[in-house]
Amino acid sequence: MGNASTMKSLDQIAIEHQTDRASVFTRTWGKPHGYARHYDKLFTPLRDQPVRLLEIGVGGGEGVKMWLEYFDKAMVLGVDIVKGTNPWDTFGSLVHNRYSFVDGDQTDPAFWKRFIETHGGDWDIIIDDGLHSNIAVIATFNALWQHVKPGGFYAIEDLNVAYGGLSFFVNPSWPDHVQFLKGKVDELNKGGGIDSIYFSPEMAVLRKAL
Repeated sequence: MGNASTMKSLDQIAIEHQTDRASVFTRTWGKPHGYARHYDKLFTPLRDQPVRLLEIGVGGGEGVKMWLEYFDKAMVLGVDIVKGTNPWDTFGSLVHNRYSFVDGDQTDPAFWKRFIETHGGDWDIIIDDGLHSNIAVIATFNALWQHVKPGGFYAIEDLNVAYGGLSFFVNPSWPDHVQFLKGKVDELNKGGGIDSIYFSPEMAVLRKAL
């Protein structure tokens, strides 16, 4: 690992890989969300560690490439309901020696049960950039939070979709994303196993208590 003063920030890496987590995003679709600079604040102490990171919603692999460069000892596993469109969402493609991919429906608890049986728990970081619906967000959190290491992180991105009214993203039979997170704030204040919750525009990162 290089000298901290000469190392690239996560936002610099995100810009280079053109993930929308960057502060500058030049692709014709999407917008820059600026998540990377917030992640950098939280994840810098883990940067030289052999972390286990799970990313849900890999797309074309831009975000995965960002994590692999930032955490140069990490093992990264990607999950997406879409598969076979590029090397990053293709099972067994061997696109990187520290990356593997599994396809599955994040709204399905049975999928997550099989996933944990196969890949284990003890995740240092879980990033939910998947379907973004309240059903997907809540079902995934309920399945995986227990498998985050003490002191580990669980991020939920693109929370802005919670404010669009009833839609694909907000099914009225489930709490919306913000109601769900307000419940987690209550758990935090009552000693429910959450060490902290970091909010930034369109994103929340929960840290598990030690």
